[in-house]
Amino acid sequence: MTPEAARAVERATVAIAAENFGFSTETITVGAGAEVTIEFDNRDDGVPHNVSVYTDASAAEAIFVGEIVTGPARVTYTFTAPSEPGTYFFRCDVHPSMNGAFVVA
Repeated sequence: MTPEAARAVERATVAIAAENFGFSTETITVGAGAEVTIEFDNRDDGVPHNVSVYTDASAAEAIFVGEIVTGPARVTYTFTAPSEPGTYFFRCDVHPSMNGAFVVA
């Protein structure tokens, strides 16, 4: 077994809220290849939001697309972060002006 395979999978839990058409954070940072859990709290009454992660701001290539939920509502997303360190992009697919950096360290 290689050292990489023997290594325990890193886990990262991130809490993020949507309120007044904005996210509670502009940057999410996780480890390379981490199992990511996003606890998403949509606080905008009657407004649909989600959190999706893309390779870059063009949003052409998805890493993860979260379920759209209409607030007030909470949802938990789980996915695996890219194994390549770098700066990726997250946004609300319904309101693309809600976005930020998804940093893989």
